[in-house]
Amino acid sequence: MRWIFYSLFVVNLVYLGVQLTKTVTRQPQISLRAPSSMAFDDSLVLLSESPQPPRGGARAAARGTLCPVIGPWESMEAARAGAVQLKASGVAGMVRSLTVEKDRLSWVYLPPYADRDRALSVLHELQDRGVDSFIVKEGDDANAISLGYFSSEESAEGLRVKMRNAGYPAFVRETSRPVTEYWVYLSDPEPEGKEGVVVFLQANQSLKLDRVACQ
Repeated sequence: MRWIFYSLFVVNLVYLGVQLTKTVTRQPQISLRAPSSMAFDDSLVLLSESPQPPRGGARAAARGTLCPVIGPWESMEAARAGAVQLKASGVAGMVRSLTVEKDRLSWVYLPPYADRDRALSVLHELQDRGVDSFIVKEGDDANAISLGYFSSEESAEGLRVKMRNAGYPAFVRETSRPVTEYWVYLSDPEPEGKEGVVVFLQANQSLKLDRVACQ
């Protein structure tokens, strides 16, 4: 009976091997060729051969919001005479006024008092102490006491601290005065290096070529 058992065991092993062989699937072949939809164009273009934007394009775009001007003149008449000279040199332009803030200083002061009598009383106290000061007579700061104007912020702050230590509520404020200047707005958007502009500026050393916001 033992040989029958071994025979059945061997038959089962052979049957199992046949079934496993039938169930083994073939591995798909992987193609290294790109599909037609992804095929590359045979014609290659070098970077140096491809269309390039003009080199001055970025600079021109940055200047697009600014206008070239020549100036400043202190009067309209002088500016118009300059515009005539520029036109004769082949550079056309239009005279326009421009208000700028000049003489920026740090002002040390005591705030306005309720009436002039009180301001005069404090002024006399300061002058007795040897403090150079005066009363503001008109405007929004009428009856304020001015203690001085300084181009140095450090000097102004030093006086403010000194006055506060002496019992006076001093403050510092930046001030300036508006000044009207006259400039010739050039019609040429890129006048730099133009012969007419160069010759004109050489003959008028007090003037300059600049760019400002277009009006």
